[in-house]
Amino acid sequence: MNYSIVKLNQLSGVKTSVYSVRLQGEADTLFEQFINENVESNRDEIQNILIRLQEIGSATGARDIFFKHNEGKPGDGVCALYDEPKKDLRLYCIRYGCVAIILGGGGPKNGARAWQNDEKLSKEAKKIIEVSNDIQERLREKELEWLNEGTELTGNLNFSDDENQ
Repeated sequence: MNYSIVKLNQLSGVKTSVYSVRLQGEADTLFEQFINENVESNRDEIQNILIRLQEIGSATGARDIFFKHNEGKPGDGVCALYDEPKKDLRLYCIRYGCVAIILGGGGPKNGARAWQNDEKLSKEAKKIIEVSNDIQERLREKELEWLNEGTELTGNLNFSDDENQ
């Protein structure tokens, strides 16, 4: 997967920096695609998720209670953000403590008990799991680092399939 990590300044604030993933050749980030795909059918939930993200960035930080944890492998930080646990939409992301999150894509659960049981959710969760793995590798190799008390990701934020060959 060829992509870059981009900071979403409109959602970032003093408490949490918010990033997303932009696939090569795409104008929108995965988060923007998620919004566009779901705004018609789930307008209220999209609005609530946007409000929650603004609160996370500027007021509360990325508190544990806003996320469903362990959506990937233990320790990779992959989780799902939702406006309320009983609601339908899931937005997959990587949480770095309370100070930074990287948003991926997602979609409605459609009654699925787990993301693995839904084709769209599976595709979106696997993308953010791959991003998490790539970031962890670059952090180990010191090609990326967190600055400003863990809120700013710096270094080579462009990822290419060619690197892994």
